[in-house]
Amino acid sequence: MPKSRLHDETTIIPENARPSSFGPLPRLDASHDPNKTGTILLFYQYVEPEWSRSEHKSALKKVIQIASDNNITGRGRVAREGLNCTLTGKPLDVRRFCNGLRSWNSIFQETDFKLTDGLTLEKCFKSLSIRKTDELVAYGLGGKEKAPSLKKFSGTHLEADAYHEAMQDPEAVIIDVRNAYETAIGKFQPPDGGAQLIDPKMRNSIEFPKWLASKETQDLLNNKKVLMYCTGGIRCERATALLNQMSAVDSDLKPKGVYHCRGGIERYVKTFPEGGFWKGKNYLFDKRMEQIPGVIESEVVEKSVDSKCCLCRQKWTVYRGQHKCGVAACGVPVIVCKSCTKTALLKPDDLRCVLCREGYRAPSSLPDLIGMKRKAMAEERSDKKVKQVRTFFKDRLFLKRLPLATSFQAVVDVLGKDVVKNIHWLVDRDTCAFYGSCVVLTKDEESKSKIIQRSSKPGGIKMDNKKIKIAEVFVKEKDLCLFDGNFIQLQRPPIGNV
Repeated sequence: MPKSRLHDETTIIPENARPSSFGPLPRLDASHDPNKTGTILLFYQYVEPEWSRSEHKSALKKVIQIASDNNITGRGRVAREGLNCTLTGKPLDVRRFCNGLRSWNSIFQETDFKLTDGLTLEKCFKSLSIRKTDELVAYGLGGKEKAPSLKKFSGTHLEADAYHEAMQDPEAVIIDVRNAYETAIGKFQPPDGGAQLIDPKMRNSIEFPKWLASKETQDLLNNKKVLMYCTGGIRCERATALLNQMSAVDSDLKPKGVYHCRGGIERYVKTFPEGGFWKGKNYLFDKRMEQIPGVIESEVVEKSVDSKCCLCRQKWTVYRGQHKCGVAACGVPVIVCKSCTKTALLKPDDLRCVLCREGYRAPSSLPDLIGMKRKAMAEERSDKKVKQVRTFFKDRLFLKRLPLATSFQAVVDVLGKDVVKNIHWLVDRDTCAFYGSCVVLTKDEESKSKIIQRSSKPGGIKMDNKKIKIAEVFVKEKDLCLFDGNFIQLQRPPIGNV
């Protein structure tokens, strides 16, 4: 695959930065035996408006069916708001699964399917587990009453190479949207003079809305370009939307744009095989456990990580054994070295994560998510109304409820021969027959006003003893040439197709 160099002499593979949305899936490299190696697939797809309850149930069955038909294993979550999966299988089977989703529902045409080939078969999942859930990421935003609209508020996607450039901006801040235990073994380190990295110190994603709503956080983000990142991109979708929604209703919170890395760290380290601004390991939720840039020596990676065993405090950089923090209210994964494994098994209550060790407590005040969303939507509707303020033609009127057997002269006689210039008869689109309405071109603005004044008086203006309705005409671009030099005045309305 061709490589190029950025101005800072960093190796980049531009093709790896591009999503697979609306295009062909990546081809299998000839060096990978399709029968002896596996492929891991990471993808998510939000649905807006969300699926109905019956659609949610049907989607769960359909995804399981397509996966089973193609011998796919792994884990997935299906919520009314969409789908999030980490799956494995033979390379061609995985590609057939992706195309099966695209064939089933066109929304998956826009999905960025991230495939990694060459997986050893023992790293593949042994079974398939697709669960029905309320939320794809546990932010506590489940349900359309709380979750910010992605169509209206989601941050701007930056592909990996553009995100790399953005991290060099001194007017930017970078938020690691992952949990603290993930950050412990790897994170972005912007260049000197570049963006400021911010770690929210989250034990789990449900703490993010509280952290984002705190004044201390908002002071850091105000008047800054905000860049967010996570493992594969899904957490940033809602996170950026939540920030944009907050700023829409809070005049004191005004970031200079909100962005996130398309495809997350997973795509960035494939785009920058030497690491770029990434340092350490990317914590993964599959049997690979971790990901590192493709051409960096493992010794170099180890030196760039400063995590420690939670018991003996010697440097250690791997999570193994599923050890958890012993604090009941925490329970996040912790690092235990080989020498301390036995102690960890005998005394699990003694294990402490980095945040519990330092006594860190996350912000506890949860923002009014429902009220915030309602206010944001109300302000958006108000903005639309302001934008939709329209002007009227100064010399045109719309007439309705005219007799079908009317004529130009009959309308002139009723409105006044000194005020009417032309009449455009309105007809049915299919039959081309007159249906009792027309647009009248008056001789001037004063003439138009006289007709409106007469129509507003008791009894109004009548034709054949029936009151006709008269209204002003909004200016529309398509109507500007209605009475141009090509206009021909018809003395009677068209009778339609006969």
